[in-house]
Amino acid sequence: MRRIWNLTVRGAVGGLFIGFWFAMLFSKLNGLNRLFPSNPDFISHFGSELTATAVAGVMWMAMGMVFSLSSLIFGIERWSITKQTVLNFIVTYVLFSTLAVVSEWFPLEFSYFANFTIIFIIIYVVIWTIEMRRARQTIAEINQKLTQK
Repeated sequence: MRRIWNLTVRGAVGGLFIGFWFAMLFSKLNGLNRLFPSNPDFISHFGSELTATAVAGVMWMAMGMVFSLSSLIFGIERWSITKQTVLNFIVTYVLFSTLAVVSEWFPLEFSYFANFTIIFIIIYVVIWTIEMRRARQTIAEINQKLTQK
């Protein structure tokens, strides 16, 4: 239970940190002098930019928790790495996509959703590849230590 709590807190803090800095980056790239936590359509649903920013912060925290908690799937040792990866992909894709739609990051149109999906897959594959290489390196180091004894 403690591990779940730690992953939840770590995910919430990480999501808030990443979301805030992405909002800062996109605000700056769009030539704005104020922080826009999301697109103007999202902000228009709230009474103030401050409220919109607070709601966006909660959404960023939820996104971070999705990725953090979904890592628990890789701890199910009786499953193959393929099964773990496919299930992790499905869980993160469905939950993150839902949060992205609710946050109005893009309109619910096929072309936008297709682009989002392609970008998500590319990022997922890159991160998965890095993590697999790291895991292989760790295993090689452990095996090397075992053969030295």
